[in-house]
Amino acid sequence: MEDQELLQLFLTDLQVINRYLRSNVFDPNERPITRVQWLLLRYIDKNCGCTIGELANYVDVRSSTMSQMIDRLEKNGLVYRECGKEDARIKKVYLHDKGLALIKRMKSLYIKSLAEPFESFSNEEKETFIGLMEKFVRHIPRKKGDQT
Repeated sequence: MEDQELLQLFLTDLQVINRYLRSNVFDPNERPITRVQWLLLRYIDKNCGCTIGELANYVDVRSSTMSQMIDRLEKNGLVYRECGKEDARIKKVYLHDKGLALIKRMKSLYIKSLAEPFESFSNEEKETFIGLMEKFVRHIPRKKGDQT
């Protein structure tokens, strides 16, 4: 098969996995957060607080757009803003307890959702699969300042 065909199969498989995860993680009775909100919450969690500019750069939007996105997360009680310790002019965004709990719950549900399909691999296949995914991720071009 040609690379283009293989990449199309890879993308299709990624979409199936993503739909499966979203359908198993989000409670249909509660309003789920968006994919971008999930990315922002994880990034804030991983970096122990971020400025609006850092978050805007991470998802490639203007700072004014990011401020609106953070307003919505703040309104839902998932994040809060606090003046920087070194420079009071700089506000950083942090996760509220509700945001931390959401991250923890969703990570756990993602793991549970993937456990059964992952068990279909032998230990050797699991290690090979993870190794190949890590190699693939290492070769994805990064934007300046992007650590993920």
